[in-house]
Amino acid sequence: MSEPFLARIRDLKFKQLLVFERAVALGSTHKAAEDLHMSQPNVFKIINQLESLLDVPLFERTSKGMVPTVFAQRLMTRVKPLLGDARAMGEELSSLRNAELGLVNVGTLISAAARLLPQSIALMKQRHPRVDITVLEGSNNLLFPKLEIGELDLVVGRLPDLRSHDVSYHPLFEEQLVVVTRAGHPLTRLVSFSLNELVKFPWILPPSDSPVRVRVDDFFRHHQLPAPSNHVESLSLLTNIGLLQRSDTVTMLPRAAAKPMIDAGTLFALPITEHIPFGTIGYSLRAHRSPTPTTTAFIKALSEISAGIVSHD
Repeated sequence: MSEPFLARIRDLKFKQLLVFERAVALGSTHKAAEDLHMSQPNVFKIINQLESLLDVPLFERTSKGMVPTVFAQRLMTRVKPLLGDARAMGEELSSLRNAELGLVNVGTLISAAARLLPQSIALMKQRHPRVDITVLEGSNNLLFPKLEIGELDLVVGRLPDLRSHDVSYHPLFEEQLVVVTRAGHPLTRLVSFSLNELVKFPWILPPSDSPVRVRVDDFFRHHQLPAPSNHVESLSLLTNIGLLQRSDTVTMLPRAAAKPMIDAGTLFALPITEHIPFGTIGYSLRAHRSPTPTTTAFIKALSEISAGIVSHD
């Protein structure tokens, strides 16, 4: 790398990178200006400065707007972790200055969304009411890339089978699946329940590319049952609960997620005594990065709630 180019890199300003990241992430200089409380001409000016400094075009000006170039796409892979570290640094300094202030960005999977996470958030807010908590629910493919670049502080849910060296994984408890229906479902009124009855009803299944789908398919194969031909594929907990309550569908849910609704009488766990493994529930962090004080406090709440779930279940 030439010395003149290194000199230009040293002239990079944090604000230039922040404006660039917002313009790419939001897909519009107008939206970036609104998000950053700046004027659109000022956003254009800063992007032009960055292009001049790096001596590469970052956007193509088209009739449809500004489209990121290959240079911009490559730059984003470097900028997003840097901004994530800067946010974490700010959170840590803020927490050191005032232990009751801070922010925790949590990613969650269906296995934690119904019970573990809400109870942990409630405990955290009871102890630290001025700490802000944001929650993003999604699949591993969405959450873990955001964790690795620092957009999320931790991901809570089933630990993935395929693991990354850039993430550290921390188990909390082993989870199993339960087969559930709505209360009053025809299967709940059978005097003698048989597994063969299961395939007579529509099912909600995990998507075919979901790791949990393997557990469900193994259950049917083990009992020599045909896979349900009448089914919906969904990982949305709210959608699944709504569909269960309004139809005769059957599904498998993580036991910890289903238990509050079973206890409340809105769902019914069918009398299947065998252990249907779901996986290990835990939390994941960026490897080689110390969590902020507020994230550490949240992990403490998670650990306490998960211990209570294990002892009461």
